[in-house]
Amino acid sequence: MNKYSTLKSLLLITILPISTISVALDSQQPKSTKDILHTIANKNVGDFYGEIKDIPKFDPQRHSDGCSGGMSATYAKLKFLHSKHGETLPWRQCCVVHDRAYYNGGKKKEKENADKELKNCVSKVVGPEHLGFVLGDLMKNAVWIGGRPYFPTTYRWGYGEDFRGTENLPIQ
Repeated sequence: MNKYSTLKSLLLITILPISTISVALDSQQPKSTKDILHTIANKNVGDFYGEIKDIPKFDPQRHSDGCSGGMSATYAKLKFLHSKHGETLPWRQCCVVHDRAYYNGGKKKEKENADKELKNCVSKVVGPEHLGFVLGDLMKNAVWIGGRPYFPTTYRWGYGEDFRGTENLPIQ
């Protein structure tokens, strides 16, 4: 596979999920959208970037969907890429680390840092020969927009609060 066909494959698994509506995994949906909207509506504006307390400890199996926006789910269906790149996205671990930061939430600067780290990690894993910096930048911009704490999504900044009281895991 030459570098252009690899780049085409990477763009396919990046752009296709972004252009579709994402459906959260069952394990990623602890509360209904109505409950999430209620939580968001009852917050003060200053609380969107506040510390989230009394949430279960982050568990990647339960609290991460890999790369959100359908990217991991789409890649899983593109079996022809698995022989070359493996059964999961090569940069999936970058997304799991990013999910941990989003789960815990915090200050706006922490979100900005998490988004920059995602970009840097993806760029490094994909590599410059496959335009990793382009993919990293696309992902950073996507999470900068789609990960706002006031969006009623299961992957927004501070989404760990949706798991409060839903499981018997050690509290952070």
